[in-house]
Amino acid sequence: MKTTENLSVTLGPQTLNWLSLSYLLMVLPLYSELHPAIYGCALLTIGWRYAIARNRLKPPAALLKNGLALLGMGFIAYLWRGEGFLPAMFNLLVLGCTLKFLEFSSRRHLSLHVLSLYFLTALAFIYHQGLAFTLYLLLVAAINGIALVSIYQTNSYRAQWQLGLRLLLQSLPLMALLFLLIPHAGPLWRLPDIKSATTGLNDEVTPGDIARLSRSSALAFRASFDGTLPAPTERYWRALVHEEFDGKTWRVHPVQQQWQQRQANPFTASSPLKNRINWTGPATTYRIIAEPTQQHWLYSLDFSRPESEEVLLTPAMTLYAAKPLQQKQLFPLTYFPQTAAQTALTNHQRQINLQLPASLNPQTHLLATELRLQHRDDRDFAQAAMHYFAGHGFSYTLEPPLLQGNDQIDDFLFGSRRGFCAHFASSFTFLLRAAGIPARMVTGYLGGEYHAQGNYLSLYQFDAHAWTEVWLDNRWQRFDPTLMVAPERASRSIDEILPAGETRLRDPFSLASYRHLLLIAELHAFLADIDYRWTSWVLNYNNQSQEKLLQALFGSRLWGRVFAMIGGMIMVIGLALGINWLARNRAKTDPLLQAYLQACRRLEKQGISRESGETPSALLQRLQQAGHPAGDIMRQITETYLAARYAGAAVHSARRKIRELSRQLR
Repeated sequence: MKTTENLSVTLGPQTLNWLSLSYLLMVLPLYSELHPAIYGCALLTIGWRYAIARNRLKPPAALLKNGLALLGMGFIAYLWRGEGFLPAMFNLLVLGCTLKFLEFSSRRHLSLHVLSLYFLTALAFIYHQGLAFTLYLLLVAAINGIALVSIYQTNSYRAQWQLGLRLLLQSLPLMALLFLLIPHAGPLWRLPDIKSATTGLNDEVTPGDIARLSRSSALAFRASFDGTLPAPTERYWRALVHEEFDGKTWRVHPVQQQWQQRQANPFTASSPLKNRINWTGPATTYRIIAEPTQQHWLYSLDFSRPESEEVLLTPAMTLYAAKPLQQKQLFPLTYFPQTAAQTALTNHQRQINLQLPASLNPQTHLLATELRLQHRDDRDFAQAAMHYFAGHGFSYTLEPPLLQGNDQIDDFLFGSRRGFCAHFASSFTFLLRAAGIPARMVTGYLGGEYHAQGNYLSLYQFDAHAWTEVWLDNRWQRFDPTLMVAPERASRSIDEILPAGETRLRDPFSLASYRHLLLIAELHAFLADIDYRWTSWVLNYNNQSQEKLLQALFGSRLWGRVFAMIGGMIMVIGLALGINWLARNRAKTDPLLQAYLQACRRLEKQGISRESGETPSALLQRLQQAGHPAGDIMRQITETYLAARYAGAAVHSARRKIRELSRQLR
C-alpha cells in the first residue's frame, strides 16, 4: 500500500477547519512577538487552502512554493539583523507552519503539521508563562489533538472533539507526574539577549521619564515576606543608582557598567561583595518575583543580601542578575535595615558624586551658595534644601510642563515648579552637589499593594519613584524631596493622591486602573492572588523544590527520588494498561460494536480484511474505491453504526438492522 493518499481523502473540511482554528488560536495572542507580515501571509495561505478545497483554485506550482520559501528566508534574515536571533527563529517556525498550508498532499504532511503546531505551542512559553495563558494553550493543544484525530477519523465534529479532549485529559496526569518527579535539568543552550527592553526603569532617566512610566499599570514585581512587612515609609525598592549628570539626563556611571562587565568574565570577576559585608541587626527573609524586563537589574529594600548565586550585590548596593530577566523569576533575599553596608567614600567616589556640568543652572548655584552661608553643617543644609520645596509653591503632578532649555534645573526651581518625583529628586541632588555635598539619584519603586492572603506586595509601574541618597555621617542616607510636596505619597499610591483625570485614564483596559470601584478591586485582588500562587508554586518549581517535596514524602533525598521514580513509572504503566483494558473490555461488552465487528468478520471471508485502527468510514471508502460488490451493504451497515454511535439513533434497533444486513455478506 502506498504511504501517501489522495488529498481529497485525507483533507476533509473537518480536518481543515480544525487545523485552521488551532493555528489561528496559537498565533493571535502572540501579536507582540510576531511580525505583522506573518498575519498577512496566514490570511493568504489559509484562504488559498480553502479555495483549493472548494475547487476554485489549483494548488501552487513547485516554482511558486520555492519562490515563497526564498522570500521567507530573506524576510527572516532581515528580522535577524533588526530584532536578534530568538525573534527571528520564532518567526521562522511560525512562517514555516503558515506556508505548510499550501503543501498538504498526504496524511504524513498533515500529521507533521500538527506536530509542528504542538512544538510552537510549547515555544510560546518562552514569552508568556502566566496561568491564563497556560490554560489558553491547553485549549489550543486540545484543538490540535482534535485536528490530529480528524485526519484519521472522518466522524462527526462531536465524535472528534470528544476523542481529542479525552486524549488530552488522559495525558494531564502523566504531565503532572513528570513535572513533579523528573529532575529539572537546565537547557543545553542559552537564550540570546532580546534587544528591546519592555516597559520599566532605564539606566538613563530624565525628569519626565518616570511621569510617563507612571501611566502604565503593568506589574513590575511582587515581594512576599516570611514575617512582618516593613513599615510603609520604609518600602523603598532600590533598582538603579544614577551618578552621572549632563544637565538633562541622569545615567548609571560607567564605573558601575565596567564592574558589571568584569563580573560577567570568570577571569576578572571578584569575590562576591555580600561575603565582605558585616550583616548585623534584625533580619527579615523575603522573595522577589520579578516580571520579565530583558534587563539585569533587580529590586530590593536597602540593605538586602541576595541568597541566590544567580544574583550579585553591586558596589552601589543594588542587585544585578547574572542573566537578563526573560521570564518571571523568583529570587530569595534577606533584609538587614540596620546594616552599614558602606562606611567610607573614596576620593574617586566623592568626585563622581560631586560632578556637575559646567556653566549650567546659575540660579541654582546661587541658591546653593545662599543656603550654604546659612547652614555650614551638611545635614542642616540637606534639611534646609528639603524645606525649600515645602515653602515655595511647588506642586506634584503627572503632567508637568516640558523643560527644553539647557538650564532645566533653574527652569523647574524658579519657573514651572510643577513636577513629578524625578523633577524633585534631580533638583535636590543638583542642589546638594552644588554645595559640595556628595549626592546621587536613585530610581526604583515606592510602596506596594498589600495582599493579606499571601502576605505579599504587588508593585506596578505606576509605583515607580525617584529619590536622593546623600553622604552623611559616613554612610548613604535617603532623602525624598517629593514628600515635602506630597507627604501622603509615603504611604499611599499615586491613584489616591492625584486627581482622577491624571491617573485613571492611563490604561483603560487594566483592572488596576479601576481599583477605586469595590467590585473591580475585589476581582483584581482575586486574580492577583491566583497569579501569585501560580508563579510561586509552578513557575518557580525547581530542583530545590523537588528535593523538599521528596524529603517530605520519603525522608531521604536519594532513596526518595528512587522510590518516586519507580512509583511514577509504575503509575504511568498502570495507567496505560488500565486505559487499554477498559477500552478492550468496552469493546467486548459493547453490543453495537460487536454487531459491527461480526459484519467485518463476514467481510473478511470475502477477502477484505479490516486493518488495525481502520475506522468504519475508512474501510467503507476503501471498499467503494475498489468497486467491491459488498460496498453497498457495508455502506448501509456503516451509516447505521455511525448514526447509533454518534448521532443519537436507537442502539437496539441499529444492532438488529446491522445483524440483518450482515447475513447478506456471504
